[in-house]
Amino acid sequence: MKEDIKEKLDRRILVIGEKLNELGFDLEEDMRELVDMRTDVAELILATKLKKIKYFLEKEGKGVGFYLGDLQITFFVEYGEDDEGPYYEATAEILEG
Repeated sequence: MKEDIKEKLDRRILVIGEKLNELGFDLEEDMRELVDMRTDVAELILATKLKKIKYFLEKEGKGVGFYLGDLQITFFVEYGEDDEGPYYEATAEILEG
């Protein structure tokens, strides 16, 4: 990926991460992992105007997501605690349609 495109993607991920954070979820790092694994999601983030992205909380409050073009991307978050302290694990679910 070209450097200028990568920078644009990074800025957009930062904005999306801030919106998810406003809903109570710090998932910026998980967003970065998602776009690394799914180039189609990265391309959609680059092609979609930020104002067109709609955000939502998952019904049971265990997740958050957004609509990106024809995709619904939801992060389900599970919390736990181990010897090192509290942690969370986020799982992304992507639905088309």
